[in-house]
Amino acid sequence: MANRIVNNNSADFMERKPKLGSFSRETQRISFSVLSKDDLEAIHWATLAVLEQTGYRIYSEKCLKLLDEAGCRVNYKDQTALIPSHLVEEALRKKSRVVTLCARNSKYDAKLDGRHVYISTDGNGTRTIDLKTGKRRPSVKDDIAKAAVIADALDTVRVFWPLVSSQDTPAHVRHLHDLDAALTNTEKHVQFETTISAEEARCQIDMAAAVVGGREKLKKRPIVSSVHCSTAPLQQDGGSMEGALEFAKAGLPVAFYSMPQAGATGPVTLAGSLTVGNAEVLGGLVLAQLASPGAPVIYGTGGAAFDMKFCCRTGGSPEQGLFSAAVGELARYYGLPSVVGGFVSTAKEPSGQACYEKMISGVPQVLSGCSIIVGIGLIEDCNTLPFEELVIDDEIVKMVFRLAQGVRVDDAALALDLIHKVGPGGNYLAERHTLEHLREEQFIPELTDRRSYEAWLRNGAKDIVKRAREKVKAILGEHKPEPLEKDVQREIQSIMKRASKDLANR
Repeated sequence: MANRIVNNNSADFMERKPKLGSFSRETQRISFSVLSKDDLEAIHWATLAVLEQTGYRIYSEKCLKLLDEAGCRVNYKDQTALIPSHLVEEALRKKSRVVTLCARNSKYDAKLDGRHVYISTDGNGTRTIDLKTGKRRPSVKDDIAKAAVIADALDTVRVFWPLVSSQDTPAHVRHLHDLDAALTNTEKHVQFETTISAEEARCQIDMAAAVVGGREKLKKRPIVSSVHCSTAPLQQDGGSMEGALEFAKAGLPVAFYSMPQAGATGPVTLAGSLTVGNAEVLGGLVLAQLASPGAPVIYGTGGAAFDMKFCCRTGGSPEQGLFSAAVGELARYYGLPSVVGGFVSTAKEPSGQACYEKMISGVPQVLSGCSIIVGIGLIEDCNTLPFEELVIDDEIVKMVFRLAQGVRVDDAALALDLIHKVGPGGNYLAERHTLEHLREEQFIPELTDRRSYEAWLRNGAKDIVKRAREKVKAILGEHKPEPLEKDVQREIQSIMKRASKDLANR
């Protein structure tokens, strides 16, 4: 295995500050590799052996039949299929090479071309720490709306996952309410991991189509994409997979997202769990390409280790950072964009633990160049939303982006003429060079308090959470995303009303 830090002495330098949630890989100076070429090859061949000899369980007769007709050995009783390597190779040849996640506002489009790193909010939590009371409670639809407005205002966020669920709505249409709250309150791309059936997928597609003016326009500008989690080891829920095929047929990007826990639902070795997760993702890719050749597919993972002491997933651990970074490299090996977990924490409230876990589980993914890193905003291993965490994580991400920029060395940066001019004992505060290069050279915080202790006391002795809460309230009071047109809102409500009847009878 190759663990190395590489100094990229490119003559170009990145933009003065990250804009609109994008970090440019083309001018990145510090990069991090987890896997060597030999490592990637070894995992690939091990994965093909797993798919051909161990197999993949899919709880869907429709999907099994699709594999059967393609030449897989299918056991309908056990609901398993052995997938030959030539089908994997064929699926990799058919896939889209570049996937673009479009947004309501085109300035937020995210082109997953291997040259950018994008940040997404986390998703699928069930609890919110109330902004007014500070108490935990079940999440509601308005929480998604507020989080969407905050994410819309944050520079680092390019993709929005509904962070929590609308538990104040009927369960059979809850995911549609989640999507409604997201589409209505952010101009950015919306990605979700909640679809449980083909019928639900068609409703979600119709809702997104209503925003852009029909399914054909949606295919050209996919403002939503769907993530489908496998169940480690080597299983896929039938309803979710059938939903994925609906999205693929509609031309919308689909991510297959593995989540093995090393030591529990995957081998304790990271390489072994990477092999299990890789088999799950490639199995999904094969199905998508059989159903819709050329379908845009994203390689995903939320894999982490299993904590043997506390018997839980270790979100926010060094292993999660390494695992996700490795997946980004596997995705690049296959010519696929990636969406990976990162900036995650098991802390129970915004705290020092949350900050250091977010950092250690997010740095490797940025340095290795994963396409999308999902994780900001939630704590308690993706279960709980404190609104303050969104803006704290935004600041952490900006620090990591600055770290990845490294040290620029060229004539302007060396500033030799200026050093001669200022000479011994002078200072550089009033020099034009300082003003011109300040923002590209220094991380300038919004929340971090660097003042003296006495100045901090005079300003109210506010900790990071209090300062973050003030920023959240300011955003909610001042930031106004472009609203959906009234007729679009009415159409979405009509779709949801029909779905409430149709999905209740499933």
